[in-house]
Amino acid sequence: MNTTIEETTEITTEAIRLLFREMGVAKTVQFLSKISGGRGDYTKDRQKFQSDMSIEEIVAEIEKKRQTAE
Repeated sequence: MNTTIEETTEITTEAIRLLFREMGVAKTVQFLSKISGGRGDYTKDRQKFQSDMSIEEIVAEIEKKRQTAE
């Protein structure tokens, strides 16, 4: 594989992980769909991005969002 493509993929992956951490899954997926012209399947994308998250991480994110909303 081309080195430039590998580096771009790594940068993109790191950027998405940072967005997840700072904005949460739902906002990140919404943002990515906006900048990519809204193509794709939100549900499949969300499941794909959450596949490496543990149940504990998902619950912690939900609890964090609930506390922020209060």
